[in-house]
Amino acid sequence: MLITILGPDGTGKTTLAKKLAKDISSLEYIYFGNNIESRKYKYFSDFLYAQKSGKLNTLLKYFFIFINDFYYYNLAKKKNLISDRCPIDKYIGTIIKEDKYRNLFHKFTLNLFPNPNFVILLEGDSEIIFHRKEEISISIIDRYMLLYREYLTKNNLDFFSIDTSVNGIEETLNLAKFEINKRYDQ
Repeated sequence: MLITILGPDGTGKTTLAKKLAKDISSLEYIYFGNNIESRKYKYFSDFLYAQKSGKLNTLLKYFFIFINDFYYYNLAKKKNLISDRCPIDKYIGTIIKEDKYRNLFHKFTLNLFPNPNFVILLEGDSEIIFHRKEEISISIIDRYMLLYREYLTKNNLDFFSIDTSVNGIEETLNLAKFEINKRYDQ
């Protein structure tokens, strides 16, 4: 089983995913985001951590990350994983950044991965979310929230939304646990 947490930067994805993995013994935490240092790699870790530059190395990096992501997605058939982000996030990011080549790559790879079994969408007041990290603008935060909802709805994915601008981490954690337990016998 794969449960994925999506949401713009500052909504608490990493905090929630790690707390859920700690509180629910059957869940293992995995990070699918762009921060290479935060990821676990089954294969090619030396190359990926080296962060070599150049077009060929960039192409190899994307290919090797794809292989690792594919490994962990297949692992979710045998284990229960809670993921901080997933390929859906990368695809949405390329729409926002209007990066058509990466968009094509992520659109293609997205079709090769199974959908998460359940998505916890973290959202809320974009101004409050912005002030938590101040990494992306309020308008970008709004765009992420809109595109996540559109994608999840259009693709009929099972998801539950939590407003982290009105719920603190403990309330968010309790809501997420309730929704997970409601869907899956832990």
